[in-house]
Amino acid sequence: MFEDSVEGFIDRWRRHAVDGVAFARAEGSPLLEVAVGGAVVQLFERTGPYDAPTGPVRLIVHAVASSWTSGSTDDPSLSAVSPARLRIVGTVVEVEGSLAVVDAGVPLVLGLDPLDDAQPLPSVGDRLACESLVPAQAFVVRSSGPRRAADPVDDQV
Repeated sequence: MFEDSVEGFIDRWRRHAVDGVAFARAEGSPLLEVAVGGAVVQLFERTGPYDAPTGPVRLIVHAVASSWTSGSTDDPSLSAVSPARLRIVGTVVEVEGSLAVVDAGVPLVLGLDPLDDAQPLPSVGDRLACESLVPAQAFVVRSSGPRRAADPVDDQV
């Protein structure tokens, strides 16, 4: 398990949130399509009630990998492999237990759950490449400033 609650995860990783552009989606759908880091990806929105605004949005991208390769010489990148599955190439910039922040052109929080216990966890500065397990996730970061009268209560996280 990589989080104790949605709110706790957002509080812990908020400084690694990225700006993106959310596209329209079916009402109530948890699948958020967003342009981020030069890619259009689909992410499972964890911050229900699944009403992220269409247009500019700030979010924490979170994925889990069960295997990865170290020492990648490819340029940092984030791309879609399939719905809610990502290809990630980048440099590890922070490690906390089995979570690593990877700079793949934009930061993302990568949970590391190795299939093989002999596979070492990466360290800060390591380059890695992987494909995430499904579903890659988005934690929408809402403004923590004072709520305007017209803002719904659900916009406060």
